[in-house]
Amino acid sequence: MIRLRRSVHFVPGGNERMIAKALTLPADGLILDLEDAVALERKAEARAAVLRWLETLDFGARERWVRINPLATDIRAVVEILDRLEDQHGLPFGATRLLLIATETPEGLLNIDEVARASPRIAALTWGVEDLSAAMGLPRTRDAEGRYLEIPRYARVMTAVAAAAAGVEAIDTVFTDIPNLEGLRRECEEAVAMGFTGKLSIHPSQIPVINETFTPSPEEAKEAEALIAAFEEHRQKGAGAFAYKGQMVDTPHLARARGIVERARQAGVL
Repeated sequence: MIRLRRSVHFVPGGNERMIAKALTLPADGLILDLEDAVALERKAEARAAVLRWLETLDFGARERWVRINPLATDIRAVVEILDRLEDQHGLPFGATRLLLIATETPEGLLNIDEVARASPRIAALTWGVEDLSAAMGLPRTRDAEGRYLEIPRYARVMTAVAAAAAGVEAIDTVFTDIPNLEGLRRECEEAVAMGFTGKLSIHPSQIPVINETFTPSPEEAKEAEALIAAFEEHRQKGAGAFAYKGQMVDTPHLARARGIVERARQAGVL
């Protein structure tokens, strides 16, 4: 079953006001951020607060992610630690999933395919531009019209490709121009066209736009259902590829249609 990850919203670790607000938002998932959102001297306090949130708060159907501070190790070592902890606490193997920010360093970007395939725990792949641009000394990441320049665009493309190759979801990075909801919508539409299934958010006002853009419309869902029905009709006749509304369709079109229908059902569109 598809797990909706249209909007994945950052919440600063330890900020009681913001977690209270976040639990009223229509985000599909929350990232409890212990890294960039927390000052160094407050790390221990924030970790304790996030642990308390996870143990006591009602997150409803929202998926919960914890953004940890950098580890001096690789993904496989992290997975080994999770294996031991799940065994110690009686949790099902693989219950703890990973959402990786894969492009924060040039090395990470160059090895993104290996990163995406590093563990079956990986549920989704996303990307970041600020740390990457700092590491490479990039003076800016967007052009005058707000579109990504070459290196961030390459990181975005490779995240989508690597996620698809590894069979995990691709989540687009944050849009930092908070008042510019039209720019956000345009960027979400681009992401949908690239195969991303969701987007990170940093402000409550962004979530409705993200959810709307990454949810199949009723018309799109009905069209996908009709295509699936046409495939079944032709399958019973022994046909593979066939003409549908003037276009040749085959197995990849069926897979895409099924994905649209499943996401539409999860979102309550069907």
